[in-house]
Amino acid sequence: MAKRTFSLLTPLALLAGFLAAACGTESSSPSAGPAPYASAGPYSVGVTTLDLGDRKVEVWYPADRGAERGIEPDVYYIRSWLPAAIDAILPADANPPFVTDAYREIRPADGRFPLVLFAHGFAGFRDQSTFLTTHLASWGFVVAAPDYLERGLGAALGQRPVVPRADVEVSRSTVDLLKAEDVRPGGLLAGHVSADRVAITGHSAGGGSAVLFGNEPDVLTYVSMSAGARDPSNLPDKPSLWLTGRTDGVAAVAGVESAYAAAKAPKSLVIIENAGHLVPSDLCAIGENGGGIVQVALDAGLPVPENLQRLGTDGCGPESLPVRDGWPVVRHFVTAQMRWAFGIDAQPTGLSQAAQGAFPAAPFVYAEER
Repeated sequence: MAKRTFSLLTPLALLAGFLAAACGTESSSPSAGPAPYASAGPYSVGVTTLDLGDRKVEVWYPADRGAERGIEPDVYYIRSWLPAAIDAILPADANPPFVTDAYREIRPADGRFPLVLFAHGFAGFRDQSTFLTTHLASWGFVVAAPDYLERGLGAALGQRPVVPRADVEVSRSTVDLLKAEDVRPGGLLAGHVSADRVAITGHSAGGGSAVLFGNEPDVLTYVSMSAGARDPSNLPDKPSLWLTGRTDGVAAVAGVESAYAAAKAPKSLVIIENAGHLVPSDLCAIGENGGGIVQVALDAGLPVPENLQRLGTDGCGPESLPVRDGWPVVRHFVTAQMRWAFGIDAQPTGLSQAAQGAFPAAPFVYAEER
């Protein structure tokens, strides 16, 4: 593991973070304890869907407690992202819902909130990690997740976009869209998005997207989950967090450790013991009573390619850490990284092996260089 040393974020990043942190009006101070961000934050969470023209963007945002009263939680269905030809041959009941911790179109809380992007993985979709995106919103972030259609679930099953776009272009268009929403008269998010400085996190191939976009001048930090680096010699000179599972059979832990070793300080590494590739996603929990999404597809007679079977089950089996035990670890560390990078926490809070005390069911190893 890398040695533990210390330095400070750049003054520009801290200043930008301080200004962003000052936007919200409701207190978002952490509770006492070694892992203050494992539980939901002080806000309820709203969700809305925006349009980039050729693809959609899901956006989660802070709302006042009670704004959701009388409204059912938002639900998504994975077959919404299937090609029409495949969807047509599936039985109507092969459609397990996933209930999220957000409420559609509720009124945002007063204030302007920092923008975080989320990039999904190969054969993924914009809603694939709502366990995390809703959590970040509860701690005072606007979280925007576009569909990276070029590697999405539809593309993996043969439905590729007519006009492909590069990852950085999709991410940049998403930032521009949220800036436009912040000033759109009468818009739901008008006056609520602080997007001059942003952050990005991504899972699997989306971790690669986070690394690429981390080189953009307005990005304060990047978080790569379950992913190494295509070019470890050219990583962004930005604070970073690398998070993975010890038994990941898709992105080997050795590759993640190598990327972390090559990353510029300040940086942190979290390896969750006995966790697989999908612990930073909702995917193992979709249709979990029926064996998960892959088993649902197989039971419905859908021919699932072997590579997708492996990708769609890594970390979901009884031999792996239950993903619901791993989620609080992911939530805590990603939230802690974002709050520190934006200057909401003047010093790293909860970025420590001491956080283990809050997660007895999910042991992990932590390393850092500051």
